Amino acid sequence: MNSADLDFAGSATRGSTEGKAPLRAFERFDCVVVEGEEAQQEVREWMEAEHWLKSFRPVGHSLVQMIKEKGQAVAVVQWSACAYHLKDREQWIGWNAMQCAQRRKLVVNNVRYLVRDRSPNLASKALAKAVESLAGQWREKYGYEPLVAETFTDPATHQGTCYKAAGWTPLGLTKGSRRHRAEFYVPGQSRKLLWVKALRPDARELLCARELAPPQAAGEDPGRGCPLGLRVAEMQSLTEALRDVPDPRRHNRCVYLAPILSCLCFGMLCGATNLNAMVRQAHRLSQAQRREIGLRAGQGGKRRRAQSGVGAGKGRRFIPIPSYETFRRVLASIDLEALAAVLSQWLSAHRSALPAHYALDGKTIRKTLGHIVTLCDAENGVPVAVAATTQLGGEQEASRRLLRRESTVLLNATVTADALFANPENAHLICSEKGGDYLISLKDNQPKLAAAAAETLEAAPFLT
Repeated sequence: MNSADLDFAGSATRGSTEGKAPLRAFERFDCVVVEGEEAQQEVREWMEAEHWLKSFRPVGHSLVQMIKEKGQAVAVVQWSACAYHLKDREQWIGWNAMQCAQRRKLVVNNVRYLVRDRSPNLASKALAKAVESLAGQWREKYGYEPLVAETFTDPATHQGTCYKAAGWTPLGLTKGSRRHRAEFYVPGQSRKLLWVKALRPDARELLCARELAPPQAAGEDPGRGCPLGLRVAEMQSLTEALRDVPDPRRHNRCVYLAPILSCLCFGMLCGATNLNAMVRQAHRLSQAQRREIGLRAGQGGKRRRAQSGVGAGKGRRFIPIPSYETFRRVLASIDLEALAAVLSQWLSAHRSALPAHYALDGKTIRKTLGHIVTLCDAENGVPVAVAATTQLGGEQEASRRLLRRESTVLLNATVTADALFANPENAHLICSEKGGDYLISLKDNQPKLAAAAAETLEAAPFLT
């Protein structure tokens, strides 16, 4: 959780109202994007001189807005990438872990707000103008529209009055953790109050939709969100088994072979079909997971020591993932038959600990009694969830009720089903809502979908 001290810099919110400027009528505000090195340097100097948190180094996509009144800059608003994980935010939106990972770019973080004119009510009005212009300016720069804005205030120093006046919603206090390097949760010093603002009335519905609308589609990353699904014991046992694979390298072995192969196997178990996807999955491993599979801080780690107990832990060095070239060279020279034999043996030995495989099936109990839809373990046929219906042809609705149940856990599981259940809603429930995968057969009763699938398989053979 990235709960940095983010608040607006107007110290006029503190103390009494005596000595403040009288209320005045504001002229029309203009909101412009700060572009060019000279203008950005000027803004950084203002932040260093006037903002109590100083300037902010942007993370990911970022945007700086300047609010002007009669040509004079009265406020500066800086936006950057949102926090990685915020329980209250995810609950407010209605996201699951998969949706959060894939659509996180559609939430932007107000990391700095500097008000240069201390006139009463100016802070909230200028902020409202910035929020009003944000979606269009962001789309012009990055090609997609964000849907939600977030920020943090420190209750010990600021009440966040301007955010409340501008229509933002407080969601509660954070746990005081923040992100550093590959560790997502590192103890922080103080808890912050989380504020959110929907950039359009239907923002939350759009963020949870089965498919994003065209203005937001470019902000989705469908390659993210696949959890590893292995416990520490399984990760360690896989690494230990991979030590039996002969190492073809004779020189320059900075990293042991088993951890490299473990990273590649984790990617395959998460559905990666090429080396790029496997390496991306490896970079999502936390510092603790990297230690468990035998990766160690190399020469680069000596120059990246954690400071003040932040990052990999006090007294520990940051553990990097091997480079793409390292993975490529290993794959080019490894004995693939030996790797396949070791991996197959490990998969057989740990079948019960691996992600589950379920079958979704419908049964008719005579025509007058109705139908039962069962989700059962594909290995032994034991049911794990059941739904019933008395309506003729009601298996579809029964299957959706079954999949929607909170007790139906499909995280990392694969669900197989026949063509009766081949519809977008079931696929959405299994993948987007529950975090699983599906393998559903197609028949000629859906000719367009069957033809599209056949054409896709002809262009790219399965399991390549």
